[in-house]
Amino acid sequence: MRVLIVDDEPLARRGVAARLRRQGDLEIVGECGDGVSAVEAIQRLRPDLVFLDIRMPGMDGFEVLRSLPRAHLPAVIFLTAYDQYALQAFEVHAIDYLLKPIDDRRFAEALERVRRSQAAALTGRLLEMLDAPKESYASRFAIKLGARIQLVHADDVDWIGAAGDYAELHCGDRSYLLRETMASLEQRLDPKAFLRIHRSRIVRASRIVELKTLENHDYIVRLADGSEHRSSRTYADRLEQWLG
Repeated sequence: MRVLIVDDEPLARRGVAARLRRQGDLEIVGECGDGVSAVEAIQRLRPDLVFLDIRMPGMDGFEVLRSLPRAHLPAVIFLTAYDQYALQAFEVHAIDYLLKPIDDRRFAEALERVRRSQAAALTGRLLEMLDAPKESYASRFAIKLGARIQLVHADDVDWIGAAGDYAELHCGDRSYLLRETMASLEQRLDPKAFLRIHRSRIVRASRIVELKTLENHDYIVRLADGSEHRSSRTYADRLEQWLG
């Protein structure tokens, strides 16, 4: 964890720094002697933890926190020689509140609270990442036409055909060459909207108007634009699942 020490007393800052240097998982990134410089340092250094004195000339510790964007507030352990600020300290969600002169046992307890809090926050972020919806499917394609780039919307695509190592998007009476393989493109398309019916064909499901059965479990798939495409046995199950 990156730690900033804020106290207007140099001796107090040295005492905190000496204790922190005994910890293998903490790095002191700076020290400040007043609230104004603390606000600037917190915004610039983005520490994970701040040891923050309450009584300082010009701007006290609570004013420092009120001056910061809530989204960038670090974990805070307050330092003070006065115990009457304890309730106010916890109202602003301080991790702990240490009275001067600092007791080594209480200092260690405060650090352990910070570690537990950081671990819980990290676990929460990981769970959010796991629960978050996967990356959305392609909604448009960028087609390079000389010095221009044309955007083709996925909703406008009727069918896609293989063209060597590339894919050709067919939209009504227009077609566009996309520098991407069919296999790669299939991974980016919404499977509820597009069906691969052959190694060289992907069709938009909502454009299908008729299926003709053939021998060997094949189909002729006719689309709304009048085009017809033969499916293969390899992909017949997908068509039947879509039908069912």
